[in-house]
Amino acid sequence: MSAPILRADTASLKGMALGFLAYSLFAVHDAVVKGIIMELPVVQILFLRSLVIVVITLSVGRGGVLTGLRLSPNKHMMLYRAALTLAAWCMYYSTGRTLQLAEMTTLYYFAPVFTIVLAVIFLGERLTLARIGAAAIGFFGVIVACNPVGMSLGWPSLLVLAAAFCWSVAMILMRTISKSEGTLVQTLAINLCYVVVMGAASIFFWQPMDARSITFVIAAGVIGGVAQYALVDAARLVPAGVLGTVEYSALIWAFVFGYVFWAENPSTSVYLGAALIATAGLLVALNERRRAPVLEMP
Repeated sequence: MSAPILRADTASLKGMALGFLAYSLFAVHDAVVKGIIMELPVVQILFLRSLVIVVITLSVGRGGVLTGLRLSPNKHMMLYRAALTLAAWCMYYSTGRTLQLAEMTTLYYFAPVFTIVLAVIFLGERLTLARIGAAAIGFFGVIVACNPVGMSLGWPSLLVLAAAFCWSVAMILMRTISKSEGTLVQTLAINLCYVVVMGAASIFFWQPMDARSITFVIAAGVIGGVAQYALVDAARLVPAGVLGTVEYSALIWAFVFGYVFWAENPSTSVYLGAALIATAGLLVALNERRRAPVLEMP
């Protein structure tokens, strides 16, 4: 009886699907947060949603996830990743009062380009023409969709670029950690850091909450927790450069939610940009399938 034949692209495509799911859920998460951002301070929202994720993670993993975290050899790397993502969020959100959303989005979505370069330098991933082309097409699609006018490279713009760089380095760390660390342990570790830091900061900004605010915060925690879990699992299956390119898909949902919830009417350039972004993702998927070897199970 012959050994079963598997294609390595199955794992790659599954990873891309998980990445698409994760970034789609992150888009929903951002829409939920936007629904209460005028009522509660950002630090309070991040503290409470992270607390919800910690509770869910402990409920699912119980004592095993705590033991895994205590014995993990990657605690320092997970701490670095938490610090980088937290810094990215703080820098990104702090520019919201001075930059237009189109400018913020365009600059921040340079992160996948950073990720591809860093993955080559630190992870030894191949810098293929398809991956370079996909990143370029995706970023050009962002520019077309957002149609920024008169963008200036002042301190707010530099902060967004710094946030994108921090997020990219965090992606590289996540890819490295995921090779030897469980998903639940990573999810618990990063959100415990958020709870401690944001909990301390929120003491000085705490605002009373009604039933609506509580519901939104819990929803953000549940959705954000699932998104984080899917993203970490995706990092096990695909290179960081590929996963970074999939990140462009979240922009499509941003425009959809803007239209549905805030009556924002996208222009023709938005649809053209979305088509370019979809093309970038399709290009990566087809390339990963074409270049994946056929593996024979023992």
